[in-house]
Amino acid sequence: MSCLLGSDEKTLESTKWIGIPVLAAVVIFYFAASFANNGKGQDAPSPRPAESPALRPVAEVERPPELALLMGDLQRLTHKMALSANEANAELAAFYMYESIEQLKAIQEDVPEYEGQPVALFIDRLGLPAYDKFKEALAVKPSDKERMLAGLDIIIQSCNQCHAATQHQIIRITRGTDVNPFNQSFKP
Repeated sequence: MSCLLGSDEKTLESTKWIGIPVLAAVVIFYFAASFANNGKGQDAPSPRPAESPALRPVAEVERPPELALLMGDLQRLTHKMALSANEANAELAAFYMYESIEQLKAIQEDVPEYEGQPVALFIDRLGLPAYDKFKEALAVKPSDKERMLAGLDIIIQSCNQCHAATQHQIIRITRGTDVNPFNQSFKP
């Protein structure tokens, strides 16, 4: 045996020190190659596409817009219209009237029916015609606060009539001019 490795102890010692790094490199290479297959050992078979669940995008269910949110926006616009009319600010009231009517039209288009109730029809028959007197009041120069508020009351009345017709009479709209919750002045 000493003939194969050499008779010299120094040769035996140097062979031992070279063998350890080579052995370590072989082990590292083996494990690296075996874990390159999705982090599994060499013995673990790679998953077949039929066995692994495919990642698919979640199907989005198209839901109709929520009527309460759209009506909440309309209520905010109507309240601002009321606060503007209460300050005899016809220009600002006209702006909020326009925005309110646009919101009503959006509701008609987006939610024509809700829980069996013909929302678009009620807006057409009760909501939109209620703005006529308010429009007339806005045209009066100089601004006539009482006439604007009387026109506003017709709009509010139509809101409450619609709520009653759709079995939502618990929702009662008022002028809301006693309190201004907005960080906005409505004075001209």
